[in-house]
Amino acid sequence: MSQSCWWHDRRILPPSLSLLAAADLFSELGRMMFKDFRNLSLAQRRLVFFLVFGGGLALLVGVTVILAASALTSGQRQLSRALVDGVSVREFAALPDSDAYPAAVAVAPDGTVYTGSFGSGALFRITPDGAVSEIAGTRDAIGAVFGLAVAHDGALLVIDQIDTDPRSAGGALIRVPLNPDGTLASEINTFFALPEDGQGYVSPHDVAAAPDGTIYVSDSGRNQVFKFNADGSGGAVWWVPPSTTARIAISGLAIDPVTESLLVTEPEQNTIFRVRLADGATDAIYQYQPNQPNPPGFNGITVTPDGVIYVAALAQNGIAIVQPPDSPSSDLNDPGSTLNYIAGLFRGASDVAFDASRNRLFVTNFDQSALVIPLIQPQLPFAIDVIELEAIPLQSS
Repeated sequence: MSQSCWWHDRRILPPSLSLLAAADLFSELGRMMFKDFRNLSLAQRRLVFFLVFGGGLALLVGVTVILAASALTSGQRQLSRALVDGVSVREFAALPDSDAYPAAVAVAPDGTVYTGSFGSGALFRITPDGAVSEIAGTRDAIGAVFGLAVAHDGALLVIDQIDTDPRSAGGALIRVPLNPDGTLASEINTFFALPEDGQGYVSPHDVAAAPDGTIYVSDSGRNQVFKFNADGSGGAVWWVPPSTTARIAISGLAIDPVTESLLVTEPEQNTIFRVRLADGATDAIYQYQPNQPNPPGFNGITVTPDGVIYVAALAQNGIAIVQPPDSPSSDLNDPGSTLNYIAGLFRGASDVAFDASRNRLFVTNFDQSALVIPLIQPQLPFAIDVIELEAIPLQSS
């Protein structure tokens, strides 16, 4: 065998070659490789070393990534389930797109459910019995649906974050006028409500509409709540959370008709605020203690007509009932409420909405991990789940 170029040798091992002969051959190949390596210049040897070392490191990293992706994407679709007696949980409607990523859900007075795609901007209308249809014309007008509310006149109010990249900034509040059958009644107003201070939105998060038509928008980037007239005019900062040394970023909104207040969730310190609509007076009705494990990561929130509060705990993929004390406290260290999970194991419980016509809750399966973690695939199909409420135990779990 020529010793000048060991990799050009074309001899093929016969099938009958013994293991000992094979070992001798590989030993000879190794000896020639070492000899050829010694004949290389110092620069060439360094290059070979770094190529071999880098290739080995890349192989290890690749195997690790593949194993991690396999562990995180198990192939088995996780299904939500009830955690207390008196409720049942099931998939209500599967969404048609592989990039639906439903971050928000809203329910009209007649029980019609609305959700939207954070991936494509499409809005979906779901009948009370679970039939899904896309609202034509929304996919081209909206970028990334992140918040939803039904206005007093039946139009949809949509928080559009425009870009799915979580590092991006900006957004809009869009008004989508609808006919009773769910089709567009007129042109979509993509510049419906803008803050009049000229700064615009940084990270608009949620929207809520009061019975008188007043609109409230939370911006977690600016850490403020804006107030607009029903026609989108008069946009001004209406509320900021109480001063604190800790970083907070307000998120979910809901109108409480019993106390005539706006409920605001905050996921960093896991606080729920109650803000009176009349004068902005603020109470903290729930505060998760910092030394407790498994912080909920509050996001969406909803209130029943008789004042029962349900909140989406995105960090725990669960829905909980919030049981405030008779007299809300302004002491952030002892607000007095309890948190009782009623359902869990959702695939990204980012929002919850109450259907007063049928006494049930609708929950999103945002499955947001696939948006930010490479190689992670969503557990298709994307879906909206329903929690049927019968009798909820009110004691703390």
